[in-house]
Amino acid sequence: MFGRRKDAVYRILATKKRAVALQSLSAELETPAPAVFRAVKELESDGLVEVFYGQDKAAIMVRAKTIGDYI
Repeated sequence: MFGRRKDAVYRILATKKRAVALQSLSAELETPAPAVFRAVKELESDGLVEVFYGQDKAAIMVRAKTIGDYI
C-alpha cells in the first residue's frame, strides 16, 4: 500500500515542473498531510525529491528528470 502511495505522489510531483507546497499536494491527493509527508520523506531518502522547510510551510521539488529515473 505504501509503495503505491509513494508512486502516486512522485507521479504528481514529476508532472508539476515546479515546487509544490505539502498542503496543496495533500489537498490534491485527498490524503491527510501526515501520510503524504511520509511518502515524500521516503522519496527524499531515495534522492528523488528535495524538501525545503520554510517558516509557514514545506515546499517539495523534484530532483529526478523523468518517471523513468524513479523506476
